[in-house]
Amino acid sequence: MPRALLAALALVLLTAPVARAQVIGEQPTAPFPDPKKFSRGIFVEGQVGAMIYVGKMGKYADPGPAFALRGGYDLARWFAVELHVGGTTSAARTPDPQTGQTFQLFVYAAEARLQLQVRRVGLFLEYGGGLVHLPTNTLDAVGVTNGKRLTGAVIAGLGIDVHTLNRHFSVGLGADYMWLAQFSSSHIIAINTYIRYTN
Repeated sequence: MPRALLAALALVLLTAPVARAQVIGEQPTAPFPDPKKFSRGIFVEGQVGAMIYVGKMGKYADPGPAFALRGGYDLARWFAVELHVGGTTSAARTPDPQTGQTFQLFVYAAEARLQLQVRRVGLFLEYGGGLVHLPTNTLDAVGVTNGKRLTGAVIAGLGIDVHTLNRHFSVGLGADYMWLAQFSSSHIIAINTYIRYTN
């Protein structure tokens, strides 16, 4: 009897299905970073780059380093309004005695910004207007400013914004074109890199 029992038990063990452990993988997660989790609202942006003059102003002024601050509010993930303050110091190439002199130029503007967000990369367009201020008479002698110190300006820009692993910060590269209404058919192109913090 014990032999028969052992034989039956061995038969059951040999024919029983093999137990396999079920490996449960990680639950699928949304790709990081999720644009819906990016901070949105009040923001400030610090910029550094270069300002290049085109047209008549470009004949008498060298490109110069540019610095700017932008600050505003995200009304939606794809739309923001902002204020823009910037400036540069450049060298003039005018006839003596002003050759080699430097001058400052300041920008004060209000803009709207449209942005298309694709995961962590945003492509944006900016458009607005404001004032450009040239406080010195350095370019009067060559007929660029003609005694004027302020001009209206129309500004259009584009760029790319890359979000960091921190939901508050992004970095980017942008270019702005400025049409100057009063400074003798002169234009400005500003190229900048920036870091942005959104509260």
